[in-house]
Amino acid sequence: MNNLILSNKKTMSSLEIAELAGRNHKDVMRSIRDMEPAWEKINGRNFALVEYRDSKGEMRPCYELDYKECMYVAAKFNDETRAKLVLRWDALETGKATPAYQVPSSFSEALMLAAQQQLQIEEQQKQISCMSTEIVEMKKKTDYLEIILSSRGTVVTTQIAQDYGMSAKAFNRLLADKGIQRKVNGQWILYAPYMSSGYVHSKSVNITHKDGRPDVKMNTEWTQRGRLFIYETLKKCDILPLIERSIINSAS
Repeated sequence: MNNLILSNKKTMSSLEIAELAGRNHKDVMRSIRDMEPAWEKINGRNFALVEYRDSKGEMRPCYELDYKECMYVAAKFNDETRAKLVLRWDALETGKATPAYQVPSSFSEALMLAAQQQLQIEEQQKQISCMSTEIVEMKKKTDYLEIILSSRGTVVTTQIAQDYGMSAKAFNRLLADKGIQRKVNGQWILYAPYMSSGYVHSKSVNITHKDGRPDVKMNTEWTQRGRLFIYETLKKCDILPLIERSIINSAS
């Protein structure tokens, strides 16, 4: 709700009247403006035009009306709205309600009010910024996960390493440094906590040595579940695949 910078008199603003009437403030302002000449002619003075700070922190005009002025303006509205205005004034007079808009009684209070409003604006901006960050995060995760989930087969370490702009040798060493795997008889093997998780499986590859001897080598291949495990584990360490880094760079 907007906060007014008004005097310390008991008044009702055009903003509050608009709220009670369920109408746009600009329409209520227009109605009051149309009624002002007749009031000035009979009463000898204009309605008080003051300012309030809107939700964007900008100063906007509004009318500040006392009881008689408010009752005069109420003639423009229907029976229901006039009844709401009468009850609102009664609540204000009897102390059963506080003004809907904060009215500072001193310069120091006005400064405090302005500071509070600035904090509210900054909080709103922070929330918008957080929402933008969340959207980027969702976009990043969606793009890379789509790549993972679109593949049904297994992949070798070289393929995953390319996603991160690394060689297979460097990537295997990275996974070893993170306590994920170790090398046994020339093959990378997962540590015990991950062995039964379905992240990898071994594949036999026929090879021929330089001296012509045939042999069989065991290679480790990653399942898509294992690939997702790598992604989530490295992300906690701020190590992201290339596709996510490009999204961050384009968003910044």
